Parts: sequence; structure tokens; C-alpha cells
Amino acid sequence: MKHLLLIAMLLFFSCEEKEETEEQLTFTTKTFSSERCVDESCAKVEINWPVAENSDAAAPLNEAIMEQLLVYFHQDKDFVNLDSAAKDYLDSFVEFKTEFPDAPGEWMVELDAKLTYESDSTLSFIFTEFNYSGGAHPNSSVYYLNFDKLTGKSLPVDRVVLDQKKMLDLAEKAFREYHEVEEGLELNEDGRFFLPDTGFFLPNAIGYEGDTLHLTYIPYEIGPYAMGYTELEFPIREVKGLVRQ
Repeated sequence: MKHLLLIAMLLFFSCEEKEETEEQLTFTTKTFSSERCVDESCAKVEINWPVAENSDAAAPLNEAIMEQLLVYFHQDKDFVNLDSAAKDYLDSFVEFKTEFPDAPGEWMVELDAKLTYESDSTLSFIFTEFNYSGGAHPNSSVYYLNFDKLTGKSLPVDRVVLDQKKMLDLAEKAFREYHEVEEGLELNEDGRFFLPDTGFFLPNAIGYEGDTLHLTYIPYEIGPYAMGYTELEFPIREVKGLVRQ
């Protein structure tokens, strides 16, 4: 009888461990590359992104990540996949070179998405973009998507930043230190920054990397291109209660 009980217990824990393993969210990395050339000038599209597997949360995660990748291609159009988005971009390059054969330069879109933070309840992904389609200089950007790990649903800002007023105060203080703004001088009086009538604001790019909360202002968001990125970092332990842990 004791042997039967022991066997039953072993089978129970074995099944339980198997179920937990099957529900263990994992990620693999996918790549996409496409190129088109006209004479010696070429246009390229290169993309790397994570694909979620082995969990009910995988489907909504993968859908949201793909939607974000497609946003980087002509936002006034709808694309069903990366193939159609890249084809449209490369077709535009061929049309441009056909109309302006002497125009210098090559076109490029580089997108990279990767997992930067994972806790029991939260996932954070960073999206970095570099693109050049002619003009005075290339463009680049950084963006984060944050998710509920259990459901795979995207987290809006108010579920990441729980106390926006206090976080805004901390961010403004860090922003002033980053740019060495003279004490007592209002940001809108400094002359370097793009501020709306409502004043200082949190950036679009808010996410986690390791044990740090990142707030990143991209070029043109709060200052001219020449200002570059403003990257503010806060140890998560120091903003406990202000942001999702």
C-alpha cells in the first residue's frame, strides 16, 4: 500500500511539473531581410524580433510585437505582414531612382526588437529603429512595449506609471540635471526644448531594462535633432510604488 501511495505521489508531481514546463513562456529570435538595387544603389530592409512560444500569452504578445514592427513602414497604409511592408518600401525606392537616377545615397530600414525585462508579472521589449530614405540625415527612434506576462495584453502608460505626478516630478528633476539647466530657470525659458503649453511631459518611450526604469526622449520629441537622445534611468527600487514592479 505504501508503495502504491509513493508511486501515485510521484506521478502527481511529475504531471504537475510537466504542466508547468508546458506553460513556461519562452522566446526565439526571427530575422527578416530584403534588398532591391538599381544599378549600384540599393535599398535594404533588415529586421530582428522575438517570437513568444509555449504559453497562452504567446499569441497576443506576437500580434502586438508584429503590429509595432509594421508601424515603422508608411503609417498611412495597412500591411498584412513584413513581406508586403518591405515590398512597398523597396518599390518606392525603385520609383524614386527611376524618376531621379542621379540622386545619391542608398535607403535603409533597420529594426531590432528584444526582450529587456521579465518578472513574474511583467515583460518589457525595446524597439530600436534606424532608417534613411534620402534627406539631410538618417532618422532613428527608441520605443518600449510593456505587457502583462500572464495574459500577454499590452500595458497602457497608466498601468506602468502608477503615480504620474510624482514620476513627472522625478523625471523633470533628472531632465534638468541631464541637460545642466541653470537653477531657477524654467524649462520653457531655456530656449533649447520643445514644450507644449501644458509644460514638461513624460516621453513615449517608457520601459524596463534589467533592474532599471528607462525614460527616453527621442530626437524632435522634446528638442532638436542635434540634441540627440535624452535617456533618464531610475533604479526600480527607488521608484517603488510609483511604477509597476
